[in-house]
Amino acid sequence: MEKTFQIGEIARFFDLAPSTLRYWEECGILAPDKNKENQYRTYSVSDLMAISDAVFYKSLGLPLKQIRDMEQTTPGQHRELLEEKMGELVALQEQVRLRMEKLRCHLAAIDEVERLRTRPYAIEEIDTECIVSFDLIEQDKLRQYIGNPYLYSRVQHSCCLQQEHRGLTVPAEQLDQFPPEQILWQNCGGTYAACLMREEHTQPYKNNLQQQLAHIQKSYRTGAVISRFLLCAREDGELYDFYKTFVEVFPKERDGQAEPKYSIFLKEN
Repeated sequence: MEKTFQIGEIARFFDLAPSTLRYWEECGILAPDKNKENQYRTYSVSDLMAISDAVFYKSLGLPLKQIRDMEQTTPGQHRELLEEKMGELVALQEQVRLRMEKLRCHLAAIDEVERLRTRPYAIEEIDTECIVSFDLIEQDKLRQYIGNPYLYSRVQHSCCLQQEHRGLTVPAEQLDQFPPEQILWQNCGGTYAACLMREEHTQPYKNNLQQQLAHIQKSYRTGAVISRFLLCAREDGELYDFYKTFVEVFPKERDGQAEPKYSIFLKEN
């Protein structure tokens, strides 16, 4: 006589909840016999095979409706179904890769905040080639910003900080895609001191840029001021936007020394 199993035994064997087995039965995946006297389900060896197949196909991400119909599919239909699922997983894999890349960028921004606290005013190579104007209503640029907030930049000059221009950093090879009036700044290979700029997130948007600039000007003459967004976070009970600010620096002026060639042109608001 063929050995049979009760639902509790099957549930423990496959590490499934009894309610899952009952639901699979409702969906037509399983059809166990029932004791005529007490209506208890009894599962045969054939049922074990059906459950094993269902567990396998479910591990591939197939929905129960498709699992139920697998025995009715031809090899060609079988291939089509699994190739579709493979395509979904490849797309999901790309989404996960992009999400991990964004997380790494955000973690790097947090690390940069801490590094700039411990090593302010270090001479660094600026990490962008060009900055173009940015308005929130420009959909393509807005998408770029959403993809990587660190692209958001501010362009100023140390002699007139109130003239502030907001933009996005772009690779040099993309510069010909923008009209000249949108180009705010280009890297001319100058020397820059880096510092951390902290700005209040609410009006009147006070920041410490003037103080940071004053410290740098004790040692250098200054030109362009490029601030790149790092993150928004709370500190000392207040919400701030944190920026990595690059200040263009030149040696202190000596008698007869020519004025430096600045990397940006001052534009009227």
